[in-house]
Amino acid sequence: MHSSFRRTTVALSVPAVLLLSSCSADGLGDTDALSGIELHYAEDGTPEVILRSGLELEEEASRVIDRGDGEDLDEDQILEISHAVVDPATGGVQEESFTAEEPSMVFLPQMQEQSEFIYESLTDTDLTVGSEIALYEPANAESGAAATLLVLRVEGQSQAYAEGETQDQSGDLPEIENTEGERPELAGEIEGEEPTEVTSEVLIQGDGEEVSAEDQVVVRYSGWKWSDGELFDSNWPEDDDAPDAGPAGWPLSSLVPGWAEGLEGKQVGSRVLMVLPPEAGYGELDEDAEEGTQPELAGETLIFVVDLIASAAAPEAQPTQEQPEISEEEIEEMIEQMESEQGGGAEDGAAEESNGDDSTTEDSNTEEETE
Repeated sequence: MHSSFRRTTVALSVPAVLLLSSCSADGLGDTDALSGIELHYAEDGTPEVILRSGLELEEEASRVIDRGDGEDLDEDQILEISHAVVDPATGGVQEESFTAEEPSMVFLPQMQEQSEFIYESLTDTDLTVGSEIALYEPANAESGAAATLLVLRVEGQSQAYAEGETQDQSGDLPEIENTEGERPELAGEIEGEEPTEVTSEVLIQGDGEEVSAEDQVVVRYSGWKWSDGELFDSNWPEDDDAPDAGPAGWPLSSLVPGWAEGLEGKQVGSRVLMVLPPEAGYGELDEDAEEGTQPELAGETLIFVVDLIASAAAPEAQPTQEQPEISEEEIEEMIEQMESEQGGGAEDGAAEESNGDDSTTEDSNTEEETE
């Protein structure tokens, strides 16, 4: 993402604990060692893990606890996963997302780069939607990390791009080469007058929930400058052989204002073309400003094509604690009290120093008399 495109970032909601470092349909490594694991749920959905005995293995291992009856996992899709971090000695659940409003999202190609062990455990064990799997990571003496037992449930999966019915363009905005599942491109030279307000239209119509301006979204996107058609940013891979970093997620409130305006009311699963004038992007260009003091894209009308993959309510901001109001009289009283205390403290210190000097003189005289 272009460095000035966001004020803050929110990555796909992959728990940090998922980034851990012989294969069969049952699991990887010593699957028998994990055969005593049972997963149950309390009435409120909280996971409860039962261990037949404590686990202490020297190698990574995983085992399918229960194979779901949903569709087979697609390695190019985004998985929706609930997880629990478990004490491998006792089975106590230390952290869990099974009761969270939204499951975590894991993009499998990205996970392959982060952890081959988790990637293979999810893709080489014939898992389906609804499956539950346990993954054990031994203690690491170098990093000081303790042994970890992770329990996952695959809640669902979705495409990592817009999916729906392709729409005809209006002709009012730049023409886009628009193929589902492929990186969009400008179809030719940009013609016509630049819009003076945020303008958008749907290129692929999804059927998901409508996006709110306060939501956080998971997207694929590409952005071009209207002035010369230059692609300045994209999180699509450049070609089929290039690494795919996958979709990205942000609260709309953290992006340039045109995004929230252009995406509000659009349905998840849609591909949206937006044109943002400078005031909805990085602001007008100030010719008199010192070099390097303005955003690189200041003054530019911007073109974005955004695949809306997922949307959820952004976390509520923590309320700031209001400071009590203090009157001028109270401030004056506080100052007078501080000055009084400082003055008294100085006199006391001088008295102590004087007493100390007298004592020393007396001692000295006594010594002289003795001699």
